[in-house]
Amino acid sequence: MSWCILCHGYMQEQVSWGILFGTDPVPAACEPCLEKLTKISGPRCSRCSRPMEEERVCGDCERWGAGVLDRNLSVYSYTDSVKEIMNLYKFRGDAELVRLFETDIRTVAKQLPKKAMLVPIPLSIERLQERGFNQAELLAKAIRRPILLPLERITSEKQSKKSRRERLAGGPLFKLSSDHLLQGAVLVIVDDIYTTGNTVYQAARLLKDAGAASVSSLTLIRG
Repeated sequence: MSWCILCHGYMQEQVSWGILFGTDPVPAACEPCLEKLTKISGPRCSRCSRPMEEERVCGDCERWGAGVLDRNLSVYSYTDSVKEIMNLYKFRGDAELVRLFETDIRTVAKQLPKKAMLVPIPLSIERLQERGFNQAELLAKAIRRPILLPLERITSEKQSKKSRRERLAGGPLFKLSSDHLLQGAVLVIVDDIYTTGNTVYQAARLLKDAGAASVSSLTLIRG
């Protein structure tokens, strides 16, 4: 007998070859709850995954310019239901909800370069103590690729509380730790949500300046 991790309702047992051999996770939620996770499909910005009416580079990416972040891949659109689930996962400390996203994020991660190593966006010490886990690091672990931790957060301010203008006008968010050799590395930044792009672009600049050959990002949600 199994229970939905989100609504706590009873789920009928599902059996597949992938589940039997351990290559697929046992479903963590019932179908109605999984349907609340709106996957990005159709035309989107070719650089940041923003859903659009036609496939092209969006205005934000044109302003950022090319050369720092190669590409962002995102899994879900930021709908009201996705926002509600993320509030449970991120702000109310329900780390187990990462199981909801495992299958979908692994599917999108198949588009990443084979040599890519993952760099989860770090939390400040204060935020990590408050929350008890780093949501980006849990997502990176779910992807099952090598993980590096070369970034340190230098501010504890919540980006989610800032306006778009405040985020873009703010100071540096990260610094590089000194014990990582990144020359020639193929890196993918992992974070929970891409909104203005400021967080991943700041991280990408540091990684590129440290010698990374390429830097992309994989984010769970495109806001």
